[in-house]
Order: sequence, then structure tokens, then C-alpha cells
Amino acid sequence: MSTSFAALAGMGLFAILVMIVVGILVGALILSVAFRLVVGIMPSYLRALGAVVLTFVVVFVVSLVLGMVLRGAGGGVLSMIVNFLVGAAVVNYLLPAADGSQIGFGKACLVELIYMVIGIVLALIIGFIFAMVFGAAMFGVH
Repeated sequence: MSTSFAALAGMGLFAILVMIVVGILVGALILSVAFRLVVGIMPSYLRALGAVVLTFVVVFVVSLVLGMVLRGAGGGVLSMIVNFLVGAAVVNYLLPAADGSQIGFGKACLVELIYMVIGIVLALIIGFIFAMVFGAAMFGVH
């Protein structure tokens, strides 16, 4: 009995790991597109991947600290602001302009804003598709 629960838990953890890896890979692609829209050049995919991973790690640590300090709805809004600012700082630091210099924090904020908007729209579209598929499966619509 316990082995079947352990197998299900392992499958769930594997699915979460796959979703995180795919999310990071797609996030790097979206960041590259947002950078191209603002700066005019496409950055290296590996640099964009590094920027996404570094942002993910720093935001995770900062969110843990904010979660311990703040309780309630204010923590979510503050976490989103911190995510934006950390992401812009990492973009400014890791993704150079065509001449190799930093793009500036203002342009990095614009890149991060476009990146977040594209990510939110993509998440809504994927969520809508999943809702339609699983909703149809649950209610027996063929």
C-alpha cells in the first residue's frame, strides 16, 4: 500500500521538476524576445538562460525572507515588485548591448516589463487551454 503512494509521490515530484525545467527554458526564450524588442539585438540563449536561473534563485531566497517577515496580502504584491526589480537588475548585469556595455536600468526595466506581460499572457492562454481540456474531460463533453 505504501509503495503505491511512494510511486505516486515520485511521479508528482518528477512532473514538478519537468515543469520547472520547461518553464525556465521557455522563460529564457521569452526573455530573449523581450530583449530583442527593446534593445534591438537577440542575446545569447545561454546568457538569457543564466539570467532566468539567477533571477529565479535570488527571487526564491528573497521571497522566503519576505514570507517570514510579512504575512497577508501585502507580501504577494511586494514579492512581485521584488521579482520585477531583481529581474531588471539581472538583465542589466548579464545581458549586454551590441557594443558590450550594460543597457541601463531603465531599458532593463522595460525588458522585464515586456517579459512579465508576455509570461502572464502565455500563462493565461495555457491555463485556458487546460481548463477547456480538463473541464471537457470532467463533464463528459465529447
